[in-house]
Amino acid sequence: MNFLICGLGSIGSRHARILKSIGDNNIFAFRTGNSKINEFDFQYTEINSLNELDKYNIDGVLITNPTSMHIETALSIAANGIPMFIEKPLGNDMTSLVELQNIVRTKNIPVLIGYNFLHHPGIRLIKKLISENKIGKVISARSQFGTYMPDWHKYEDYKKSYASNSSMGGGVVLTSIHEQNYLTDFFGNITEVKAMRTGEGILGIDAEEGAEILLRHESGIVSNIHLNFYQKPYYRNCQIIGTEGTIYWDFMKPNLTLLYQDKTEIIKTGKGAYELLDESYTEQMKHFTEVIKGNAKPVADLNRGVKDLETALEILKQIN
Repeated sequence: MNFLICGLGSIGSRHARILKSIGDNNIFAFRTGNSKINEFDFQYTEINSLNELDKYNIDGVLITNPTSMHIETALSIAANGIPMFIEKPLGNDMTSLVELQNIVRTKNIPVLIGYNFLHHPGIRLIKKLISENKIGKVISARSQFGTYMPDWHKYEDYKKSYASNSSMGGGVVLTSIHEQNYLTDFFGNITEVKAMRTGEGILGIDAEEGAEILLRHESGIVSNIHLNFYQKPYYRNCQIIGTEGTIYWDFMKPNLTLLYQDKTEIIKTGKGAYELLDESYTEQMKHFTEVIKGNAKPVADLNRGVKDLETALEILKQIN
């Protein structure tokens, strides 16, 4: 299959390596910026314009450039009717989204939003256990994500990265939208939002560094999310509280814990934290290829991306 990747930064190149590893896939790239990654361990063909796509028989396009460019790029691709993978988040404002939705609907274009955690064995197991009522009726949930942004990419000044700049779609709310997404996948769409900003001025970036968020889902369940860019060490977890027990997931541990009044169960999910993360990215690309072939429906489609963005923008409105 022929894949075009729009943006060959760290995430775009990661997807490219996976696509090369899972099949006889050819990689084309459209790059408008100057990535600090100068050497790639995969071969690709660079194209100069999105107006030339008909020359390359592209089967699927991955949009992995800065968040602020996602919708503009997607509109150009949609005009060609090619299946799209759009890295999360969908964008940083609602401009032109109705136009994109109309084109996608009219041309019946498959769109997958890049929420790799929906393919993570730990998150998938949580959803299964909830559906099986393993902890009774779910009452509430808590998720936390904390990371020290200056340690992300040693080859670049973190203050110049897209994640540090609100105009490029950065900030912890949009960059770390995974928690909001998978909690919505568990418990349904958001009906109410409350949010407060935390940690202002610690990193000196042009975007929010932390947020405390309360969400009420259409199921009635209330979830709480803590996000930050200033925590040492890296920390990511999820706690689901039910009438009969609690599910606890720690990203750094390859297992899931079920806590009951009189016992504790530990379910192994893999060999290690980063092997599980790699698996989530690989399964995501396998899923995209099946979506392209018409063998699967996107686990997170364009409408899911739009609803998630609406919630994230409401959070940003409240904390700014």
